[in-house]
Amino acid sequence: MSGAGRITAMVLTVCCLSLAAGYALKLQCTQIPWDGSQYGRLCYNDLQALFEVRGIDEGVFPYVEGDLVDGELTGGAIEYPVLTGVFMWATGALAKDWKSYLSVSALFLAPFGLLTAWLALKMAGRRALLFAAAPAVVLYAFHNWDLLVVAAVALGMWLWTKGRPGAAGVAFGLGAALKLYPLFFLAPLVMERLVGRDKKGAAATAGAGLGTLVAVNLPFALANFDGWWATYEFHRLRVADFNSIYTWGFESVALDPSRLNLVTAVLTLASFVAAIVWGLRRARTSGCYPFVGVAGAMLAAFMLWSKVHSPQYALWILLFFVLLEVHIGWWVAYALADLAVYVGIFRWFYDFSRTQDIEAWTFAKGMLVAGVWGRAALLAGLFVVFLRARPAVGVEPATGEVSQARSNLDARVALQ
Repeated sequence: MSGAGRITAMVLTVCCLSLAAGYALKLQCTQIPWDGSQYGRLCYNDLQALFEVRGIDEGVFPYVEGDLVDGELTGGAIEYPVLTGVFMWATGALAKDWKSYLSVSALFLAPFGLLTAWLALKMAGRRALLFAAAPAVVLYAFHNWDLLVVAAVALGMWLWTKGRPGAAGVAFGLGAALKLYPLFFLAPLVMERLVGRDKKGAAATAGAGLGTLVAVNLPFALANFDGWWATYEFHRLRVADFNSIYTWGFESVALDPSRLNLVTAVLTLASFVAAIVWGLRRARTSGCYPFVGVAGAMLAAFMLWSKVHSPQYALWILLFFVLLEVHIGWWVAYALADLAVYVGIFRWFYDFSRTQDIEAWTFAKGMLVAGVWGRAALLAGLFVVFLRARPAVGVEPATGEVSQARSNLDARVALQ
């Protein structure tokens, strides 16, 4: 076996082991009563928790009959964008009950984890182990449906390295129909086209991404606008969750959706603008817009300022540890902070299920708060680190495009 073959086998084998460990962790929840024990055993997962709550058990097709009533999603309305909702429904059709739904979902989610590892390998070689061997894959592969969107982002990044920004835009558009955040990556992708004096390419890339997102959502919006919009209205009305920095230090803001939405929107938008402008500054000296670094910084900012920071969001950021030359210490520190959040939140929930005292300051609660603020500090640092980092070897657009961008820069300098 060649060296490349050994690396491929190693990465995919490690990813398989991580996925298997993740399944074993969550499988505990099919063998115990859900009386709080699911938190104590650290096996809680949204897959089983939402099986009956979102009508998956009854085969209710999502969105088309749904609505938001008194802040509650009803009749097939789901808190996730349409492609995730359809995946939930389709896998539910193959499950007998809430226990088997975990296994069916894992069976269909696992290939997306392997696809992500394989695409990361194609882009960055052995650095793909930073995804395949990440504790987050064990904790969250089958916690929610986020492997779908992570694979869509990986596909978009891989297409970009192949010099196909329009196709990358399509992948990000599909990703945004799974979970919203890949939509943000269209901005730096378009900026890269503009820096390269490719206005038609910029327009085509934006059109491909936004057009894909609209095309996927439009049938649901036309069939039942209220059921489709309920997803976004539900989030607009939400207060901060226990995994958010606002809950642990800004309580007055955390419980007021209007103020909270304004604060998060302003902070996130300001961070996005800062990242995009920094990218322009880097482009003046390098000749290429640092698309991956800016996209990673935007994601870090979004996760930092979000009022809802579900633990499985850790899967989102893993790709950027792979694609950018970031010191492994950041990866280790983030994994430890995330582990503190995971253990802290669920062991605290377990404590509460036994004592019914949510105010008590337990060891688990202290671990959660330390993890939340430690993770926030790391995200703030990664915002800067990602912007300054070089792409990993192999993570760049097609050679011809790099050369063209540098030629354009040289031409502008000569004219000045």
